[in-house]
Amino acid sequence: MGMEWAAVQHLDLRHVGRGTKPLQPHAAAFHPVQAVIAVAVGTHIIEFDALTGSKICSIDVGARVVRMSYSPTSGHAVISILEVS
Repeated sequence: MGMEWAAVQHLDLRHVGRGTKPLQPHAAAFHPVQAVIAVAVGTHIIEFDALTGSKICSIDVGARVVRMSYSPTSGHAVISILEVS
């Protein structure tokens, strides 16, 4: 069963990382059954409501995210693979 959306939302990523230049998102994961998207920007993961574009939460994971996915056994847990420097 898939989810189809009839709206387009612009996600506000301007204040992520609080640096001097804006960062570009480099990974994203859609929730399998809820209208939620997680976006990786720099060392931050930000979760948004996909229908309204509102930010739900954010966390600095301390390293750049390479890949991520929502956990199939938990509501809002994002599993991420981090870049090791």
